[in-house]
Amino acid sequence: MVTAPPRILVAAPASGQGKTTVATGLMAALRQRGLTVSGHKVGPDYIDPSYHELATGRRGRNLDPFLQGEQRVVPLLLHGATVGAPADVAVIEGVMGLLDGAVGRAGFASTAHVARLTRTPVLLVVDVSGASRSIAALVHGFATFDQRLTVAGVILNKVGSATHEAEIREALVATGVPVLGALRRDASLDTPSRHLGLVPVAERAAAARRTVDALAAHVAAGVDLDAVLAVARRAPALTGPAWDPVAELGGFTADATVAVASGAAFTFRYAETDELLTAAGLRLATVDPLRDEALPVDCAGLYLGGGFPEVYAADLSANQPMRTAVAAGAAAGLPVVAECAGLLYLTRELDGAPMAGVLDATARMTDRLVLGYREARAVTTSVLTDADDVVTGHEFHRTRVEPTGEPAHAWRFRPRPSVAHGTTTGAVDGFVTGPDGAVHASYLHVHWAGHPHLAAGFAAAAHRHHTGTPLPAPRRAVTPTALPAPTSPDVPAVVPVPTPAVVSAPTSPDAPVVATAPTPPDAPTAGSAPTLPDDPVIGRVTLVGAGPGDPDLVTRRGLDRLAEADVVVADRLVPHALLRELRPGVRVIDVSKVPRGAFVPQERINEILVEEARAGHRVVRFKGGDSFVFGRGMEEVLACQTAGVPVEVVPGISSSISVPELAGVPVTHRGLTQGFTVVSAHLPPGDPGSTVDWAGVARANTTIVLLMAVQTLPEVTAALLAHGMDAATPAASIENGGTAAQRVLTGRLDDIADVAAAHRLRPPAITVIGDVAAFARAARPTSVGTDHADTERTGTLG
Repeated sequence: MVTAPPRILVAAPASGQGKTTVATGLMAALRQRGLTVSGHKVGPDYIDPSYHELATGRRGRNLDPFLQGEQRVVPLLLHGATVGAPADVAVIEGVMGLLDGAVGRAGFASTAHVARLTRTPVLLVVDVSGASRSIAALVHGFATFDQRLTVAGVILNKVGSATHEAEIREALVATGVPVLGALRRDASLDTPSRHLGLVPVAERAAAARRTVDALAAHVAAGVDLDAVLAVARRAPALTGPAWDPVAELGGFTADATVAVASGAAFTFRYAETDELLTAAGLRLATVDPLRDEALPVDCAGLYLGGGFPEVYAADLSANQPMRTAVAAGAAAGLPVVAECAGLLYLTRELDGAPMAGVLDATARMTDRLVLGYREARAVTTSVLTDADDVVTGHEFHRTRVEPTGEPAHAWRFRPRPSVAHGTTTGAVDGFVTGPDGAVHASYLHVHWAGHPHLAAGFAAAAHRHHTGTPLPAPRRAVTPTALPAPTSPDVPAVVPVPTPAVVSAPTSPDAPVVATAPTPPDAPTAGSAPTLPDDPVIGRVTLVGAGPGDPDLVTRRGLDRLAEADVVVADRLVPHALLRELRPGVRVIDVSKVPRGAFVPQERINEILVEEARAGHRVVRFKGGDSFVFGRGMEEVLACQTAGVPVEVVPGISSSISVPELAGVPVTHRGLTQGFTVVSAHLPPGDPGSTVDWAGVARANTTIVLLMAVQTLPEVTAALLAHGMDAATPAASIENGGTAAQRVLTGRLDDIADVAAAHRLRPPAITVIGDVAAFARAARPTSVGTDHADTERTGTLG
């Protein structure tokens, strides 16, 4: 177990405000003070961490709940802050605006999300060049919008003058957020950029060193470093196991040397990728496709990461010996993994310049930026994956690869994320080619810390290529690792999580249902062994009865299944408080059926359950009451069984019994009734579709519990009277039972429909008819469901 150092997170209201300037300058300035500084970047970016590395002297690292799984964010922070030597302070640079995350996913993977997971105070950097007192309103909004965040200070960037600064400082006093620094405009600090952001350090090493030194001086002059350190030291204790690449691989050991592309054209590679490959027993040999003319003599694998080959196309093409070596190796079955830049290098040509020619495709620059998170499923088995493996990744490029013919694709992307966000269909990407799928190339960047089985698969392939002996990779873990336990009752290991996104389910199978990005259920977790499944990963469906409406009345097993869920398919009558407590990234698919209004066909609901489970997700079908009491639960069970999807049922407390009980009405009582009859009255008596024997119900001499009878109550009571029931039989209607809005109306069989109409009874409501309904007029017992409810008891009319 390790403890995180003092830490601060540098965020901003939007991109372009100066986060990288301040974060990098802060790291360098603190290092110049003699502190050991650990630098981290929220999100998938490769370039900013290269400047962090220059500023701190340690590998720059990323924290990304989408790519790595949120359960790994704290362990990866602890790893980055302790590997090599323990850091004195960690500085985390945010991404985009503080609250901006994956599109359509309710802020998942945002800077705020990471701040909450790591319990890190936020230092807000604001470009004030276009405003003065208005800055106070902006800071106040960010400081109060999410009460789970601590905005501990603000740095004013691009201040125009002393007067400008004084005006803003005076206005900010009312917000209670202290100003920890003010930085004047300085165009000399601007860092060169190109079509995908800043120019990486590797391409301008000497100039980048001068830039970082200038940023350190700029920040040291304008920021109160002691105040920043004081804020960092107030970060709550955060103790737990650090991420461990050896543990992630479960003792997996290979024997091989793999070449890792580097140099100016290939600068994108996560630190944890190297650490995982090394932990797997591989020897890493860096090669520069711009300058080196051959692969290592004993090379048993090639990793081509991201970068800017389009900038260096002519020089890459000019190095014909290396292009030939790569092509020959691939033809001979050399395991090759290529991401984005590597994909371009393996094509026949890039913007007309000959490349390695491993792939029967051409590549060219375009004006279109492709950017975003992706959920991907492996189309076929390859050196990297088994067919149907599910991963998360991201794309970031302005090029286009055009294959000749129809290749074997590497990935199939899930639709993202909904019609409202502009994408309605999935897509395929990449190539799998070569002997036994030895070449895996695509645009998708995957953070292997989030999916260490990829490293295991690649290492196993390299070992087999080197030794001729297969080395089975360990199986992926499919259950999440427990998060670090709190160090005290007052120091939780996990902070409150954001509300999951809720979307309406489509009514046709062609419309997308994705709203948020779950952590893939087959993603290995810290401290667990990765796996490579023999069969496609299939999730499971669990039908969970939500009970009458009070979140405290859901069963313990039901709560456990909700805590494990990747996807929740919910009706409108479930306790919404439990949906708000789901872990970040869980998708909530709304399949509500509004009485005589909009609804999702049951057939479509069945399809959604099967589709989501086949995607490897743990699906909870969450519905009010009990799934098998007018809940069509068995239809969903049969649909899953027919599709070969594992399914279980967690019973719920049926509203037919619990709602009357919460209103003080027992459905049976000695001396009054020896039974009860539960009837769905959504169809009135006499309707051709109704199968209810209303005459038999009237003669049964049992308590009658009517569900879905708000609209049909006049017809139902008339039928019961017509079949001989006593007009004076007590009756009670309970609206919103088990919730804070519970309301009880009382009457007799001959007037309860009038009472309901006069008091505008609304669904959901249950009506009880029988002698036991008289108990609703008496003082009702206190119960867990009604101790907070503002219930109302109304007598008969007249």
